[in-house]
Order: sequence, then C-alpha cells, then structure tokens
Amino acid sequence: MTAKLSEKTIDALLDQLSANDEFRAQFQRNPREATRSLQTGDAAVDSLSDAPLQSLAPKEGFRHARGIVRKQLMESMSPFVPITLDIPR
Repeated sequence: MTAKLSEKTIDALLDQLSANDEFRAQFQRNPREATRSLQTGDAAVDSLSDAPLQSLAPKEGFRHARGIVRKQLMESMSPFVPITLDIPR
C-alpha cells in the first residue's frame, strides 16, 4: 500500500513531470528514485514503486493535473489554514 505523499512532494513531482524531459525519463525508469531525487524529505516516497513504467502522460496532462491537485489541496485546507501573503515593505 502506498502512503500519502506530502503536498510539497506532489507539487515538486507535478512541476517536474510537466516540464522536465530528463526527470520524466528518470521517473519512467524508476518512480521511487526519481521522486527521492526531489529531496523533499517525504518518508512516503519510500512506498513508491521502483518498477519501470510502460508510459507517461504528456506534459500537458501533468500541467492540467497540477492545477486540479493544487485547487483540491487549497480547498481542503482553507477552513483550517489561513492564507497569508508576504508583502514586501
């Protein structure tokens, strides 16, 4: 059973899968090691498979998924975590 990845890891993963060809190739060869290379400190990464993937969605698919995941994360956290803005003085 795969543990839940952290928000930080999901963000980094979707960013790389939507833009970085080298990372995409590495992820397709070994998802666990590729995700570990993001250095997010997420213990759940160890539960990912190290088996090669047959195929990967196109970059645009990941860009689209990233927006959906971010929206869901923000909506699920909003009653509990206030949104703050750092405004330079």
